[in-house]
Amino acid sequence: MKTTAHNPPAPRKARLPVWRRLSWRLGASFLLLTALGILLSGSLQYRAQDRELRRSLGSLLLNIARTGALLVDGDVHEKAVAEGRTDTRAYEAVRDRLLLVQSTNDLGDAVYTLTNIVGDMARYGVISNGLAPVGREYRLARETLPVLKRVLTEETPGYTDIYTNDDGTWITAFAPIRNSAGRTVAALDVDFRVDVYLAELAAIRRQFYLHALAGAVLALAAGVLLARRITRPLAKLSALARGVVEGDFSTQVRIAARDEIGMLGNVFHLMVERLRVSHRSMVAVLVRALEARGGETGSLARLAGAALAVADRLELAPAEREALELGAQLHDIGEVRTPEAVLGKPGALTPAERRIVEQHPAAGVEILETVPLLTPALDVVGAHHERWDGGGYPQGLRGEEIPIGARVFAVVDALDAMTHDRPHRGPIPVADALEVVRAESGKQFDPRVVDVVTSIGEAGWTRLLVAPVEASAG
Repeated sequence: MKTTAHNPPAPRKARLPVWRRLSWRLGASFLLLTALGILLSGSLQYRAQDRELRRSLGSLLLNIARTGALLVDGDVHEKAVAEGRTDTRAYEAVRDRLLLVQSTNDLGDAVYTLTNIVGDMARYGVISNGLAPVGREYRLARETLPVLKRVLTEETPGYTDIYTNDDGTWITAFAPIRNSAGRTVAALDVDFRVDVYLAELAAIRRQFYLHALAGAVLALAAGVLLARRITRPLAKLSALARGVVEGDFSTQVRIAARDEIGMLGNVFHLMVERLRVSHRSMVAVLVRALEARGGETGSLARLAGAALAVADRLELAPAEREALELGAQLHDIGEVRTPEAVLGKPGALTPAERRIVEQHPAAGVEILETVPLLTPALDVVGAHHERWDGGGYPQGLRGEEIPIGARVFAVVDALDAMTHDRPHRGPIPVADALEVVRAESGKQFDPRVVDVVTSIGEAGWTRLLVAPVEASAG
């Protein structure tokens, strides 16, 4: 059939090459990442178990060595070594203690003491099985030397990592034996064979590899199925999102995307931009209204900028910074419910008037909590009059209970208030205001925030709080 102006051809559905189709790419990625994840997880778990085994065995032997060293009388041990025989009462007394340590802890290998340690050579002192004569030379394993040196020089117990010699694979713990004068006269040596545990670890490692292979096979099937389920609705979802952002479904938008996810990302980017513009416009309107009521243009922007300077030094997260900035701009929005006569009163407030003023944080929360885009400001709006010592209002929060944004803003707001005109007083110098803040550290203000605020210095706060006002006045 011929194509005419009244019978246009049906549009062809665009098809991506196989290697660019998101379903296949997701399936392959899912397979690869799952297999790598299992391998990595298995490897990390194996390493963790290996480290835990070494630590547990070392700690166990260390406790045994500590206890054994306390049981051995250093003076008696010195006498046994000086006599140089295994048939003396001193030798038998020390050996009985070592046998007690070995039997109590069910150790398969002898417990013994070492003396005359020079370089990599030492001499046997007393051995629990009595098989080595007193003073026989003993060559130390290389891995034990640094630990044994610390035991002798620092007189603190220690244990080695797993090491291997001609007799097997071991972990060894040492503890100093002291005489009545407090001098280290020998080192107690506790050995433990770990061959069986290493074999168990090797079996665990083989299991990890088998699990990784099985997981990769399962990931192949699951990845293909899940990828297809994910990608089918993406085209419809991106079209719907585009319509919501642009207001209708007829406007054409050029999107440089290679797949549906890229298109959807662009659409969401546009949505976020529009929300951001609307949000900033709404905040700007509120700020202008609040400043018009207070009679000081630019004061809220000045407070927000100063609060962010403190936030930067505290390294607050981006979300916390945005919440602090918004809260600084809207912190006193609840005062719209406070009578002008009370707000502008030049003298001291009566108790009833003070109760009215102290209601403005809660009123601000009530006003803002119904507007989702403004809820990040609630921490500052509701808690900027709380005190670190719990004496603030409206909830009497204390210490870390107060949100970090409110703690930061409380200090900045106090500095700003002290360095600018108020109905009942004039400004004070920045240096004096900083001294007031220091004096209230741990009382009204968070000490950590005060430390950061004071580190900015007089010149910094003059630039942040005083200079903007002088520039606008000039």
